[in-house]
Parts: sequence; C-alpha cells; structure tokens
Amino acid sequence: MSFFKSSKPKVQFGSQPENPLPPQPQADSPLPSAVPQSQYQPVAQLVTPPTAQSVVEDVDHSHVVNGKIRDLSFSDLMLWPDGRGFLRHVVGYKQPIIAVPTGFHGDIVAILKAINSEARDKEFFFRHDGVPYRVARIDTIDGSGYFMRRPKYPVPPLNSLGLPPAMAETLLKLGKTSGLVLIAGATGSGKSTTMYSLLNQLVTINGDIAVAVEDPPEIPVQGIYGDKGQGLWYQIDAHTAGGFETAMIAAMRYNPRYIMLGEIRAPKVANEAIRAAVNGHLVLATIHGSSIPGAIMALQQIAAASSGSQELARSILADGLAAVIQQELVSDPENPGQRKLVAEMLCFGNEHGLRAKIRGGKLEHLSSDIEAQQMRIQRGQLPVDI
Repeated sequence: MSFFKSSKPKVQFGSQPENPLPPQPQADSPLPSAVPQSQYQPVAQLVTPPTAQSVVEDVDHSHVVNGKIRDLSFSDLMLWPDGRGFLRHVVGYKQPIIAVPTGFHGDIVAILKAINSEARDKEFFFRHDGVPYRVARIDTIDGSGYFMRRPKYPVPPLNSLGLPPAMAETLLKLGKTSGLVLIAGATGSGKSTTMYSLLNQLVTINGDIAVAVEDPPEIPVQGIYGDKGQGLWYQIDAHTAGGFETAMIAAMRYNPRYIMLGEIRAPKVANEAIRAAVNGHLVLATIHGSSIPGAIMALQQIAAASSGSQELARSILADGLAAVIQQELVSDPENPGQRKLVAEMLCFGNEHGLRAKIRGGKLEHLSSDIEAQQMRIQRGQLPVDI
C-alpha cells in the first residue's frame, strides 16, 4: 500500500558536520573501554591500502605523519579482514568511502591491537583516544573485520541537529508528559543522535532520573546533569545485566522519569516500551521505518508477535504513543562529507481522532494529518496542543 510514504516532502534544514563537539555535562561514571565476552578469530596484520590521494577531492592529508583518526570527521570506520582501513562520510571528501590516508596507518594498527587484546562479543562498545565507537564484528569468507560506528560525541544540543525549531520545541514540551516517542529511519539516519540529544536536554533542563537500557550502550553518558545537579542519567547494559527483562526490572527500581530503550527489534523490548509509556514514563526508542505509518505498523507487528493479537497491540499503541519522528540524512552537495537532516513528525497530544485511527488499524488515513502537522511546523507553530 502506498500509505507507507508521505506524499509531502519532509522539513529540511541546514547541514551538519558528522561530529560536532559542543560542551556536555561531565559524566561521573564513564563506561568501560570495552565489554569482553566471546572468543573470535583475530583479523590479519595491517597491510598498505591503496593510495588515499587517488580518491581525495577537496582535502589533502599527504603531509600528515602519525595522524590520529579522532582528528578526522567521519561517520564510520571499516576495518577490512586483511587489516586495511576505510572511512565513510568524511568531511571534505566527495566520495562516500575513502581509504584511510597513509599518515593515519599507525593509529589503525593501534586500534586493531586494542581490539584484539581482549575477547569480545560480536557487538561491543569500544573507546579509542577518548572517542566512543559502537563496533560490530563482521565474519566474511575472507575472515573477520569490524564495522565501527562513530556517534556524535559529546552529545550535541538538540537545536544543532537541524530539526525545525517548532519540532524541537514540541519534543521538549513532551518532556512534561508521558508516552512513547518513537524515532524512525534507516540505518545511519541519525536516529540515536536525535534520541540522545533529546534526552540529554530533557534531563539537563527538567532534572529527575533517566535510565537507558541498551545492548550495547552507544555513547558514555552516565552522569550528573544540570547546573544544580538536578538530573541523573544511568546506563544499563542489557547484555551484561542478564538480558533485557532483567535490565528493565533493574531500571524500574530507580523509578525513572525518562526511559531510553535504544532500537526496538524484539517483542520483549516493544512490549516493555509500550507498558512503560502507558504507566506514566516518557519513553524514547528508535525503530527502522521509511515513513511514520510504516514505523507504527512495524512496532505494532513486533508487539503483536508475543501476544498474538494485532487488535490488542493497536489498542495499547493508541494509548501509549506520544509522537513519531521519521528522519533521513541526505548528502549536502555544497559541503562534501556533510549531510542534511530531513524530518517529519506526527504528534498525538490530545488528538483523540489520531488515536482512533491507530486503534482501528487505519494507518493509511494518517497521511493528511502528517501533512497538516508539517505545514504548521513549517510556519513555526506547534503541530498540536500538548
């Protein structure tokens, strides 16, 4: 059906660098540099990659000696099974992927040595030179390599992401309410950055307790927030806590005002998110989805997988949803390596008609509501009364 894509373009604002570094509250309990778990086959020793200058468009790193990867602005670092390194979405380069410049080879060797020094799970948190990475081991026919996603760190302010001001204001107002704020998009669309930035601002401004349950945690943010220390942010690794259900039980002991659950992929996570949302918490989570109706349908199907009832899943979703954002990062042709955030929102507020459409399974009827809210956002107005 065609309703899984909005007929109107999303609101698009200015470009953003891959890794801005604004100030952030000091964390008092940083995460460990890695979470060791299982054995694996180490990757091969580093070999010389193709000459990086052959793919350089706008930046010349040929003069760099003993360079540090942290000084480059990029979204992902790929370590090939034979040890070669590649970077994705590098500011200053027109190509989406480049070979790591020669002057940075020593740092790649150091990263590989640090990763290989411990047994690790297939997905793990890793920090090098103060920069956090979410790492996935990729087992291929040629051996094991690593895909290392570099989040924006420190967590950038919400108003620096490129969200329309009225949309950002709406999200902050939701901090005084309860429900589920669902952030949808493809892999690498900035969902986690938006989620972290929003919770960062909520716990800093409003205070109270926030608990993040992730597997694995993506960014080390546990700490004390606010100019008077009025906010506490705890992080729980669901894997090391003994599973998601055990981690959620631990999280609820804090009686948190805010709960962050990372990506919803399993029925247990979906049901816990919705349950917490209808029980007075503000819950932030991400999901894969190419449209707002598509994201709602995906969550409904995941939640119904355990209960076996689509009708029950729709009913609980109708009561629990606070807002759904669908976003993308698109290339900025005027700024090589930088991307623009394109987003649309459906906010539920006190709109009983919107909730009735969810409850009745009429997601295709949401398109007109999405378009109407987008028009209000573009005019600088809140999409609904909150």
